[in-house]
Amino acid sequence: MAEPLKLQFKPGVNRESTDYGNTGGWYDINLARWVSGTPQSMGGWQKFTADAAQGTFRSLFPWSTLAGTRFYGAGTNLKYYLVYGNSLVDITPIRSTVTINNNPFAITNGSSTAVVTDTAHGAVLGDFVTYSGATTIGASNVTAAVLNREYQITKIVDANTYWITLTVTSDTTSAGGGGAAVVAAYQINVGLDTSALGNGWGTGPWGDGGWGEGSGSFVETDQLRLWTEDNFGEDLLFNPRNGGIYYKDMSGSVQTRAVNITSLSGASNPPTIARQVLVSDNDRHILVFATNTIGTAVQDPLLIRWSDTESLIQWTPDTTNTAGSLTINAGSQFLKAVETTTETLVFTDITLHSLRFIGPPYTFGQTRIGTNVQLIGPNAVVSTGSVTFWMATGPLFQMYDGVVRDMPCTVRTYIAEILNTAQSEKITAGINRQFHEVLWLLPVNGSSELNFYVICNYENPGDPIWYYGSYNGVGRTTWLDAWFETTPLAGAPDGYIYSMETGATDQSAVPATILDSYLRSSVFELGSGENFMLVSRTIPDVEFTGSTAATPTVTLTFEKRDYPGSAFVSGPDNTVELTVTGPPAQYTAKVDRRFRARSTQFGIETTTIGTLWQLGVPRIYASPDGQR
Repeated sequence: MAEPLKLQFKPGVNRESTDYGNTGGWYDINLARWVSGTPQSMGGWQKFTADAAQGTFRSLFPWSTLAGTRFYGAGTNLKYYLVYGNSLVDITPIRSTVTINNNPFAITNGSSTAVVTDTAHGAVLGDFVTYSGATTIGASNVTAAVLNREYQITKIVDANTYWITLTVTSDTTSAGGGGAAVVAAYQINVGLDTSALGNGWGTGPWGDGGWGEGSGSFVETDQLRLWTEDNFGEDLLFNPRNGGIYYKDMSGSVQTRAVNITSLSGASNPPTIARQVLVSDNDRHILVFATNTIGTAVQDPLLIRWSDTESLIQWTPDTTNTAGSLTINAGSQFLKAVETTTETLVFTDITLHSLRFIGPPYTFGQTRIGTNVQLIGPNAVVSTGSVTFWMATGPLFQMYDGVVRDMPCTVRTYIAEILNTAQSEKITAGINRQFHEVLWLLPVNGSSELNFYVICNYENPGDPIWYYGSYNGVGRTTWLDAWFETTPLAGAPDGYIYSMETGATDQSAVPATILDSYLRSSVFELGSGENFMLVSRTIPDVEFTGSTAATPTVTLTFEKRDYPGSAFVSGPDNTVELTVTGPPAQYTAKVDRRFRARSTQFGIETTTIGTLWQLGVPRIYASPDGQR
């Protein structure tokens, strides 16, 4: 006689065993999570910004002005933006402004390329430059209006010459034009989207140079462009890794570009280069990490400097202020600093330190609190305030709550197998407090970009729940928990910032598409597995709260196989489609389906657009049906 069998599995995904060995657990997942021990699909997403940014987002930072106006700072490998409302405002600093003499633009009939001559321009491939004061070149269609705008440099010929692509195809050939008073405003050098080494064949865009020739493209660095930022009151400080410190005064126009703090009136020995900028909230010092010593331009990879309290400009220590410096006492280079509610955690390549304000005469003191702590990437760490989580090399997931601990992880081996460690610098951590989640955005399966996530639900720290997936096959490159918004924000490779956990569809494009949400169990059997099971009836337990579809639909599958390692077999006889009209509704009515199996894998999958689901405890009626 058939007896009801509850399909109730341990929360979280376990890939540390085989699907056969992981008895009573879940084995595969996408766009689903556990809430209070119950599995459910994740929400959808929609565009937060109206326009796409240039470059790939690597930072997203929230703050507000004294008047309560809310902003986000957002850095890409090419630009730095303010997000104001849903608009992107380019505030990328200007590196230099020069007047170019002697008709610097050379054009060719039938070509949109202009060759620009500017002695010692200092630009790198991909830099942005804005021209003003140019005049029309002869009788051509390359008018003043065409020239006097922003352009991106498409090729570096040499230290004095580069190419741009005009907005028109020239109808004239001219060896030089544009007038004798062209002003060129160069933005700070762009950074790399993916690490690259040096020059030569394979560097630069396709077709750059002749066949077999090395590229004429110069790159700034072999490091990925990453940003750090913090607010100084209502104003913003930001820093491109191993670049200058820039300041955005919010008392003026939103459109005004940020400036280097070295240009501020009265600035006394401010840092000229650093790996990170941070404002110590309790004592109001600006701290910079891996910076230059006073009087030199040499970057010390372990040096921390700080300003006088409440000062942007005073960096010279003396008896009348609290400016100062210290050198991290272990490791070979600084990686990242994270402010918590009680201290600032400082990661080097091999150690973890606590930096605390101790007052005069030393101002700050350091204590080594962890050894053999190898952060996998500068952005792979995030703090809730009381607990800090990070991903270390290995990979290994660790945390600090007063003590450095290894986190038990049921998907570690799986992540290690698919992770592209060549792009580990891109790995980014984030928090989703609504669901008690810490997540890491990862590059996997050979991808050079972040196309995957792994999540730890830390609601029960002693028994964390792990799961993973991708956003319909697309990643997110930066993540920010819900601050001013009701849901988290995330930057995507398409240049948009998205509101996450919003709606029940993927609204990356029009029309919106279905969420690729599913959950699959490890195999289960009757008893010890010596008998076939004959399934005659399924009693689903699925709720559709939050769905936007008129008829939300999921499919329950029971895939069969005879032995561990053999292929699963599916078919209409062991598939149950659930459709409900008028959500929210719970589907508990019986579904008569007969199938015979030795071992079975249970799954639930979204099959219609606008469907969200929550899985309860389905039951099947199963009876023994012969031995193996």
